[in-house]
Amino acid sequence: MTTAILLMLLTGLTWGAVGVLFGAAPSDKDRLYAFFSFNGILYNAFVWLTQTPSAAAPVGEIARLALIMMPSAAMEVVAFLLLKYAMNRGSQGIAWCIAQSAMVITFLCAIIFLHNPSSATQWTGMALALASLFLFARDKPTKEGGANDTVYFLCAFGSFALIGFGSFLRQIPGYAGFSPETLTWRLPLQAPVGMVFWTTLCIAKGIWKPGLVWKISLPYAAVVTLGQACFFAATDAADALRITSVVMPVATGTCILLFALWCRFFRHERFSKGGWIAVGLGIAGIALLSLKP
Repeated sequence: MTTAILLMLLTGLTWGAVGVLFGAAPSDKDRLYAFFSFNGILYNAFVWLTQTPSAAAPVGEIARLALIMMPSAAMEVVAFLLLKYAMNRGSQGIAWCIAQSAMVITFLCAIIFLHNPSSATQWTGMALALASLFLFARDKPTKEGGANDTVYFLCAFGSFALIGFGSFLRQIPGYAGFSPETLTWRLPLQAPVGMVFWTTLCIAKGIWKPGLVWKISLPYAAVVTLGQACFFAATDAADALRITSVVMPVATGTCILLFALWCRFFRHERFSKGGWIAVGLGIAGIALLSLKP
């Protein structure tokens, strides 16, 4: 039990570090695009080194899986671009918490399209998560020298929607009858989409300059990969104890709380009372959403 919980907490810590590094990524377009490109290249290298897919998977199944995973990855590309715009424009803490609450969309889509069972506890969790989003929307996302306007929330909630729908698409393969060998291709199929898009764009615009961004791209790619490894390790440890349902709430709740604290005490962002209540409601809502019906 102790090992499983520690792995969940480590996952949340790692995801929080992802938020910190992502917030520190360049803000000007040329270097930001180069960051996305070089990070994509490094991330793909790490994925193929640590998550090598099975060569025994049927080619036809891999092709069908790609039709699910690649649109999911494309949504993630746009989602993180919007999230970065929001973080540049206002409070990083509020934007990150909004995006991390996207489990609400995944929950609803799983019930509607995958016919997953639900419980009163989960619906209560969704209500709390939605209440947290309402409070975030009422809070002031300003930072020193920043802006407080509609564009900030359009970017933050646009990222929330795309992350939610993209996460739902990643759930579909488990219900689509793919073989275990084919399922090993999920991450290797998803990872190259962002790399190809951003690298092609950078080359076309003549701004592919990894030398300007490698200091942030390298640790970011490494932490993202570590986060994936910790998540699957935590899931495997929880499976053996039949407590899989607590992996996501512990990890995501830890991530939101740590990133909110980082923004408050290290970035000196001011959270109103409503903002802190929203953080608490979001963590509680995610925990309830993740409980088995």
